[in-house]
Amino acid sequence: MKVVGYANKLSLHPGENIEFMVSCQNDTYHADVVRLIHGDTSQDGPGFKEEYVKTSIDGEYTGKVQDIRNGSYVTVPNTENLNITESLTFQAWIYPTTTTLREQTILGKWSGSDSIGYRMVITENGCLGLVCANSKKSLNISSNVPMRDGVWYFAAISYDAENKQVSIYQIPLTIWPNEPSLSQTKTNVEFVKIPKTDAPFMMAAHSYKNKDSEFLIDAKYNGKIDSPKVYSSALTKDEIHRLKGEAPANEVGEGNLVAAWTFTTNFSNSNVDDISGNGHNGRVINRPYRGMTGHLWRGQEQNYKIAPELYGAVHFHDDHLDNAEWEVGFKLKVPENLRSGVYAARLKSNDGEDYIPFFVRPPKKTSTAPILFLVPTNSYLAYANFHLNNGLDFATLFSDDTGVKFNHPDTDSDRYMVDNKLRSLYDRHTDGSGVAHSSRLRPILNMRPKYIFPLLDNMKGAPHQFNADLHLVDWLEQMGHEFDVATDEDLHLEGTELLNRYQVVVSGSHPEYWTGEMLDYLEEYLVGGGRHMYLGGNGYYWVTSFGADSTHSIEVRRHRGTEAWEAAPGEYYHQSTGELGGLWRFRGRPPQQLVGVGFTSQGFDASNPYRKSEESKDPRASFIMEGVDEGDEFGNYGLVQGGAGGFEIDRADVELGTPPHALVLATTDGFSDVYQHVIEEVLLNDGMQGGTVNPLVRGDMVYYEGPNNGAVFSTGSISWCGSLSHNNYNNDVSKITNNVLKRFVSEE
Repeated sequence: MKVVGYANKLSLHPGENIEFMVSCQNDTYHADVVRLIHGDTSQDGPGFKEEYVKTSIDGEYTGKVQDIRNGSYVTVPNTENLNITESLTFQAWIYPTTTTLREQTILGKWSGSDSIGYRMVITENGCLGLVCANSKKSLNISSNVPMRDGVWYFAAISYDAENKQVSIYQIPLTIWPNEPSLSQTKTNVEFVKIPKTDAPFMMAAHSYKNKDSEFLIDAKYNGKIDSPKVYSSALTKDEIHRLKGEAPANEVGEGNLVAAWTFTTNFSNSNVDDISGNGHNGRVINRPYRGMTGHLWRGQEQNYKIAPELYGAVHFHDDHLDNAEWEVGFKLKVPENLRSGVYAARLKSNDGEDYIPFFVRPPKKTSTAPILFLVPTNSYLAYANFHLNNGLDFATLFSDDTGVKFNHPDTDSDRYMVDNKLRSLYDRHTDGSGVAHSSRLRPILNMRPKYIFPLLDNMKGAPHQFNADLHLVDWLEQMGHEFDVATDEDLHLEGTELLNRYQVVVSGSHPEYWTGEMLDYLEEYLVGGGRHMYLGGNGYYWVTSFGADSTHSIEVRRHRGTEAWEAAPGEYYHQSTGELGGLWRFRGRPPQQLVGVGFTSQGFDASNPYRKSEESKDPRASFIMEGVDEGDEFGNYGLVQGGAGGFEIDRADVELGTPPHALVLATTDGFSDVYQHVIEEVLLNDGMQGGTVNPLVRGDMVYYEGPNNGAVFSTGSISWCGSLSHNNYNNDVSKITNNVLKRFVSEE
């Protein structure tokens, strides 16, 4: 992209500062601020709407290209005794996952700028190897036996400088008859004196500096590392095998142990402990996965907190990115009089354009309106840069006669995501494992106005997440409703006190990712008499946590749900909080308990209208249906797949917690077999799970009263808000939503 950026915050109060990081291929770019109202450019809707806001940032800025630098690793500060110059031994348990992708550094102190130092590697043909070099001579030797992906190996290399020998031990944890990847070799070599360098000791990569003296990494490793250690002597074969037998590192090597790192501590933060007593502690960069099963794990325990010794591995990836760490392009102090709402820094450079959204809240600990739009930013992060690389053939999600063709990426935004390996929680890493962390400190190209999610409407695309929620923002503006905004992150940090300032809390179209604290706070708000309008589908679904050290990143460990990937056995617990991941329903908190409906199906071909039920005539619901057309159906229109009911839909279910007095006012059904019943409820495959045959493939509109004059209204469909603007906002979906909102705002 010609110009692209991100901000250091998602939300802030008037008077606070926000920084914008920008990369621009041209010499200059122009920046200003706009209030975003409607981001959908479809000719079937009201069109794109933004409002210029004069601020101090208006003007031209010098362009500079800033790169995405992915890859997770461990770095240990340079010290004198890590500068091993002659004999040495490496040992670690490794679980490589892309053995033949390229040369990969496992451990070492290597300066890539001038190719000197020492390191244990996987060679480009998948063999365990050693590289030592000074400015004149180098030593490159390997096992010459390729390893296999997804296998634990005892990996050890000793370099005996005095006797000019290198011994390599590449031993699979499980050795099959005629094991092809087993290798134990001893080779005579030339002596190479290893020079001292100022490079850090690193794991899963090595460092170099470019012409601008920037610290960069290379030879990035994909896979797990467990119990790495280094000695300043060449261990004997007997000593090596004692290590393989789990002898303590400090009981081997006759006092020459330099460092022995453990990953069985600090699961929730970036620290790495050296247990040798020498103080060579390190830290992980770009949030690799911790709490991962190590070489000792045999299924004995599922929770790393109970048996941390079984969880001695960190899983590294070449595409992890926790913080892009770009230079600041410009800063904004939010004007004191700026109203709460959805804003963006608008960037333009020649024919390039980008918007960096941010959310302005009311002044601290106040409200300026009776309505709170709770922006589902966790869900924006979960889908951030979703570029459909999760191994599914998306064309097969549609029926054979649609002629749907998968053509992705075909926009500058999508190409930028793919080219820079920007991953969502629906994507997979280079090695095929699922992405479990997503950060806001990087460009998020699908959290933009105008962005169209290509999967929807038979691959013609439609708004989703942020751009779809601007349908609601536009409607609130058009109908004259005063509202404030706050984000998921704000709710998580501030609690029920935030919600209690408002008569009604309105959701976005797809509030799928909630922390346990957020659920607690919304539940407390409702019990206390709060009112909630859930105007979406597939909400309150996945167990989600923020990083223990910061809330800029979320974590999800998927299992037992309708999902794009599944966490490996033993790896279901979040490293950030230690809690069990998966679906909230399997922790006793199904969405039906909170909002009356819960996820039941999804489909990407078409959305449908709703049919009114007999319960819609109940006097308790008379205010909801006031002014609505007399016919049985409504909502056969909309900007998200052509109807108000669809994409992802939720149903009422008393057994799952829908209150017994809840009214099911309307139902959307009659879907194609592209819509399938959610997998977590399918206990036996019977071929009867599609929308044409399964009565559970439906979306229900629900209303019920709560304690202390509270209430909940739920639409059970992501597509709902896409129908609000139809016929110049004069339609039944708009009328129903307006009727409920006006009543919920009132004291009645």
